[in-house]
Amino acid sequence: MAQPVQLAPGSLALVLCRLEAPKAAGVAEDPGGRAVFCAFRRANTRCFWNSRLARAASRLTFQGWLRPGVLLVHAPPASLQVLRDAWCRRALRPPRGFRIRAVGDVFPVQMNPIAQSQFVPLAEVLCCAISDMNTAQIVVTQESLLEHLMKHYPGIAIPSQDILYTTLGTLIKERKIYHTGEGYFIVTPQTYFITNTTPQETKRVRSDERHVMPACITYLDTESGI
Repeated sequence: MAQPVQLAPGSLALVLCRLEAPKAAGVAEDPGGRAVFCAFRRANTRCFWNSRLARAASRLTFQGWLRPGVLLVHAPPASLQVLRDAWCRRALRPPRGFRIRAVGDVFPVQMNPIAQSQFVPLAEVLCCAISDMNTAQIVVTQESLLEHLMKHYPGIAIPSQDILYTTLGTLIKERKIYHTGEGYFIVTPQTYFITNTTPQETKRVRSDERHVMPACITYLDTESGI
């Protein structure tokens, strides 16, 4: 099992509020988190009469921005302590246009990584590859598709020609991809199909849809190469 990862260790949170509401829609927008951080750091690095605060502010780095107005900053422990002291003495300057409502330490957030399966469905890989090749305007044939898999999916076992042909045929029947004289393409909401299905056949197909058997899924081993 993967080891837990600590996020935002050694950080301070500044809870901010705007001094006045933004103007009418389309005229003014809320500034992004990085812009607010730069304004905060600039306001405190210009405290030339307080060299410790100015120096500590210059060492701040942007850690994150939580809406609607929480700024996360990081710095060496000594610099963070200077900011705490400045807040206690009401000497910490807010970013322009804001007021600091609260300052506090952020306990590290623990992230437990989610393990991935060793196997990946071949159909999923083929759809991703065809989509990428369509976007790059590369003609998708079975040969070029295999070349793309070998180049961009080095961790998977390359399927045989028979398995590739069968899986592509299944994807076509499922209307996830289609084939023309120009190669394979991904079916999108803008793709239209012209069929000769009669109303009676359509009714029968819809009736049978409730009794469809689960499809056989081919998986690729991403580690052992089997």
